[in-house]
Amino acid sequence: MNVVCEVLEELTESFVGKRGPKTIPLWVCLDRSPGKTLRNTFDYEDSEEEHGTLSGKVVGKTIELSINEIRLSFGGRARFKGQLQRVVTKELQS
Repeated sequence: MNVVCEVLEELTESFVGKRGPKTIPLWVCLDRSPGKTLRNTFDYEDSEEEHGTLSGKVVGKTIELSINEIRLSFGGRARFKGQLQRVVTKELQS
């Protein structure tokens, strides 16, 4: 599933799991796909490669994600995993 979305915020989630402390980098995204959109924001777990090259550079930008996993995280919030396809360069028509 491909989703065009705007990155609203970049944050990290830290917790202590069974194997010790863990930190997950997240992008808070808002669906900007043409037509029907998701009502709520969602969290996208960016990979180590994406985090290394794009850290601090995607906030406020429109991106296209290829989603391959959707699950509920802490508190029932939607968390998506996948791959960044591209950064959208032109503005989308509403």
